[in-house]
Amino acid sequence: MRNAKLLVRTRVNTALSAVYDYPLTILEAPMGYGKTTAAKKFFEMEKLKPFWFTFPDLEYAETAFWNNFTDEISRMDPQAGLALSSLGIPDDAPQMEKVLSTLAGVTFGTAFFMVLDDYHLVRDLRLNKLFLRLAQEELDGLHVLIITRDTSDIDFVELLSRGLCFIISSQQLKFTELEIRDYCRLMHNDISDADLKKLGEYTDGWISFIYIILLGLKNGIPVGINSTIEEIVEKGLFIPYDRETRDFLLKLSVMADFTAHQAAFVTGNENAGPMLKKLNRENAFVFYNEKTRSYKIHSVLLDYLRLKQDFSIEEFNKLYGRLAEWHLEKQEFLKAYGYWNRSGQTERILSHLNDPKNMRNALIKFTGAEKMFDSTPQEMLFQYPLAYLLYLFHSILTGKQNSVLGWKERLVELQRYYKDLDGIDENYRNRVLAETMIVLKFTYFNHLPEMIASDKEIVRLLEGQNSYILLREYTFTLASPEYLYVLFRDAGTLRKLSDMLAEYNEYIKYSNGCGKGGDSLALAEYALETGDFENVEQNSLQAIAKAETMSQDSIIICARFCMIRLRFIQGRPAEALEMLEQLRQDTERINRPIYNTAADLCTGHIYASICQPERIPSWLQLGDMEAAGFHYQGMTYNYLVYGKAVMASKKYEKLEALTGQLKKCFSIYSNQLGMIHNQIFEAAAKCNLYGTIEGATVLKIALNEARADNLIMPFVENSPHIMGMLQLIVQSNPDDEYMNRILTLCRKYERTIQGLSYRPANLSPREIRILTLASEGLSRKEVAERLCISEETAKTHFKNIYQKLDVGSKVLAIKIAQDRGYLEHPNKVVD
Repeated sequence: MRNAKLLVRTRVNTALSAVYDYPLTILEAPMGYGKTTAAKKFFEMEKLKPFWFTFPDLEYAETAFWNNFTDEISRMDPQAGLALSSLGIPDDAPQMEKVLSTLAGVTFGTAFFMVLDDYHLVRDLRLNKLFLRLAQEELDGLHVLIITRDTSDIDFVELLSRGLCFIISSQQLKFTELEIRDYCRLMHNDISDADLKKLGEYTDGWISFIYIILLGLKNGIPVGINSTIEEIVEKGLFIPYDRETRDFLLKLSVMADFTAHQAAFVTGNENAGPMLKKLNRENAFVFYNEKTRSYKIHSVLLDYLRLKQDFSIEEFNKLYGRLAEWHLEKQEFLKAYGYWNRSGQTERILSHLNDPKNMRNALIKFTGAEKMFDSTPQEMLFQYPLAYLLYLFHSILTGKQNSVLGWKERLVELQRYYKDLDGIDENYRNRVLAETMIVLKFTYFNHLPEMIASDKEIVRLLEGQNSYILLREYTFTLASPEYLYVLFRDAGTLRKLSDMLAEYNEYIKYSNGCGKGGDSLALAEYALETGDFENVEQNSLQAIAKAETMSQDSIIICARFCMIRLRFIQGRPAEALEMLEQLRQDTERINRPIYNTAADLCTGHIYASICQPERIPSWLQLGDMEAAGFHYQGMTYNYLVYGKAVMASKKYEKLEALTGQLKKCFSIYSNQLGMIHNQIFEAAAKCNLYGTIEGATVLKIALNEARADNLIMPFVENSPHIMGMLQLIVQSNPDDEYMNRILTLCRKYERTIQGLSYRPANLSPREIRILTLASEGLSRKEVAERLCISEETAKTHFKNIYQKLDVGSKVLAIKIAQDRGYLEHPNKVVD
């Protein structure tokens, strides 16, 4: 009995037609209620070909989804597909806005349906945020259908209340009494009325249960109310097969999906192909996907098979080992490592990962990696030191902590072991000792003397070869647009720090060029920060020239940012803004999230400094610092820019409250420039809230702190907010050369930026009304109805609003409008 005979269920198709009317539809029911079948049948009847992705029960399935999705977008808009592929699943606010803005620019046509099947298997909650935001944006033509057993992790309540989401439940999917009768007659002509009644009472409309019972009836098994689902599956689906087929099914159940060739390889059954065809032909619980040419076992049968598995540990390990070998041959190392790990073959993983050509951070992220490394005996880890070091390096960079033994202690033990080990090739010993020293450097992060102390020894040990651990592709400045900002931690040490960075660049000799140009960049930034403006441009250009030879984009961004800031000091603001725009465009072409973030930080810093807060990237205006790796947020440079944005917007109560939070942020890595800026923020807030004298007291503390390093720029670039206080301080210290120079440069900077003309676009009363209604939870359709305009006109208004506010999404437009106070007075015209 096959599932070729399908009952047309008009009632369910009507419910599913909601996908046309809502940006997000959720089809939720336990396994076996026919969710997938109902959706597939609906799209077939509608003659639609949706983008369909079924999530496997595997780690990193989300990455496979993103790759498939971006491929689909590329077919409609190659440029957008490339951008999305590079951006990846959004980690934080800037990435999310870029993804949404990119998708908003895609022409989906009349309707583009995205179906996400088995969504309950999703482990990465970033996808939940993305799909909820997509629903809020109501992108033209984009409709998402989520098919899941469980919605507990999907916070759809607000969307439901706003009419942006529709839920189809198991109650709607259940077969009615009439549908059960029609289906049973379709599948089993001679079923009795008594059995029909029993079947309806017993199954409560659960279609998979109905199908299995019908199979049992065909094989002479009566409808029994006392049987469990496992017993019915066993009697109806499993026992009727011969021993070889049953054994084959049990072995197949270690996989989520598989090809015939893969099934033969893993199970060792040479007859796998014909057997799978027979199972697919006779059993509705074994599917074949024509597009992927792969098979899948229905969850009802799969759950039973996995419950039934009685393999010995050796048999399990053999199956998982065969699976690992399969994926290894396909160069799918993460999957191979995951299956080797499940089969207890730790040494296979370590041996493969210890090979220099396999040493990539991405390969450390296999399923169960952390537990495996932490539970593996030290003796074995020491036998594969490169694999072990790669794990330690990745753990340190991502900020993981170890409760048993610190990373530094582990590294010192490894170092001691290889120093004392007898009978080892000296080149290999030196390689391990050098790589250990390289990883040890990062346990002293932003303590430069300790970080560079071992560089000469590393170079000696490697004898001119490059590190296997520290690669050229790593982002040298951690997304900070200012290199010195990351490493400057102690007052009075900036000159020494910049000299050390300029002189000690031994790391270039073993990092394959990672950080090339950092020496000249340090000199350029030091010259800028201390007012030695004649030496900024030459060193910046040298940094760029060196960095370009090794594709060090982070160095190039920092050097160009340095020159942009210099142009304002030189009184050439138009040129500076042109350079900034060029920097943004060039960074977008590189299209790496970490560099996009760095470019946003440059942009935010400049526009805050010239008192044009409306042009600061929206996430920095709002301080939307969602969770992301610290390096993606530029080592708290984002908080520095956020503070400048709040100050530029003249929100002094907010600024005063913010300084306490910022002090904690800057204290994590003792970012001295961040702490000085924070004192300037506090001074500006107190000056405007409590008077010039109160503010000047704090500003004087900042000036005395900065004097130790002859810092100029933190005050010059914030001159519009400190002039009154600065003049008061200088009046009481008229012979102070340092303070007089700052005052002179501040006056010049103010004159320069006063000549800039920028007038934010006005929002009309109608646009403010539309945003106000949207902020109250109305969908675009409801906004149109409320204002008696067409939905197309409402859409045009939203586009105009986005353009005026320089945002790419509705949610962000509302947040920005609320932040600027536009929505507090619906009839207010924004000047």
